[in-house]
Amino acid sequence: MATLLDLSTKKDSPLIKVDPGLEPSEQEWRAIYAGGRFQPWLINDLPNLVSEWQIEETPLQQLDALLEVFASGEALTYGHRLNPLNHLGDGVWELKTADLRIFGWFPCKDHFIGVVADTAYRCKKHDLYAGYAGETVRFRDKLDLDQPKFIPGDDPHAVVSNLNYP
Repeated sequence: MATLLDLSTKKDSPLIKVDPGLEPSEQEWRAIYAGGRFQPWLINDLPNLVSEWQIEETPLQQLDALLEVFASGEALTYGHRLNPLNHLGDGVWELKTADLRIFGWFPCKDHFIGVVADTAYRCKKHDLYAGYAGETVRFRDKLDLDQPKFIPGDDPHAVVSNLNYP
């Protein structure tokens, strides 16, 4: 068994730490790791996506903004239209922007491992939520990570600090 740090720094690791693009003077308070299909999706698919909502930010810009807020420790704020964090069951969480859905889990507070990502439009149109949640669980189960592998329950305060949610 290995720790998250051990896994993410090994050569040929199934996980990579995602660079949130913070300024040199900014402290990183939370971390996002990419595993499974999320890794190649970041490089191959995300840069080519356009907003289905016809908003000014591209999906790439939306993810960059989410990563910056997440990693900087700023409050994740639940708005009346979009909740940036959603529990799907069995320790699987969904990080969201207007156009994107990232499925993963929290092995410890403020550390998210993303396994698969897609557009909100495709997830809704083809009802991909259960399949992506299942893919996340299968990836997590195979990962040689110290126990417990995830934070149980559906309380967002248990997985993320500085959360602006009732």
